[in-house]
Amino acid sequence: MAIKHSTTATVPDDGSSEIGTDEWNANHTIENNTIDDNMIASHTTSKITVPISQITSGSAVTEEIWIPAGSFTSATTNGAEITSRETTTNKVNYHYAGFDTTTSEIVWFTWTPPANWNAGTVRFKLYWTNTAGLTTETIDFDLAAVAFADDDALDTAVGTAQNVTDTWIAQNDLHITAYSSAITIAGSPSAGEEIHFKLSRDVASDNLTGDCDVIGILLEYSVNDIGTT
Repeated sequence: MAIKHSTTATVPDDGSSEIGTDEWNANHTIENNTIDDNMIASHTTSKITVPISQITSGSAVTEEIWIPAGSFTSATTNGAEITSRETTTNKVNYHYAGFDTTTSEIVWFTWTPPANWNAGTVRFKLYWTNTAGLTTETIDFDLAAVAFADDDALDTAVGTAQNVTDTWIAQNDLHITAYSSAITIAGSPSAGEEIHFKLSRDVASDNLTGDCDVIGILLEYSVNDIGTT
């Protein structure tokens, strides 16, 4: 039984010992944040409590955060238009950023990482649609980022971008890319700082007809322990 995303975990117990006490630790070891069947076999009634300190040391857990197009900021120079659309029959409404097919347009968004972020790399998936694409056509988007601490100059370059690509399926369908490679954030990032992300369409490598309408981004990051998110 793996213990994950929980402040307290419980398993059957004989009522006389708890994980984390000298008595329990003398006979059991938690490895890779897992309590195995052998540990549980000797504890058959009631419950035992797993202190958070016993299951988080040295662990890294992947988390995801959704960044919708409605939270994007269109760049002043070559910015993608941020607007909304309603579907014809069922009147489903959604925001999107429309990226031009000939000009490499840009949007920005910000993220403040939680206290338990490991200050490492991040990855992203792109959620998008289109109203004019054709079979075999593809998209190519780049994402880069820079971190700012208190009193840092805001006019600072982003780090090296990583990209995602995808192939058109059907007009007005949701398309979801695979995850990008790991993105290294410029500016010596740490938890609690403000991270600015730059998203752009790479029209030199992209042959999709018409605008690519980005509905949002799923951002993946890692935390060092379980609890604060």
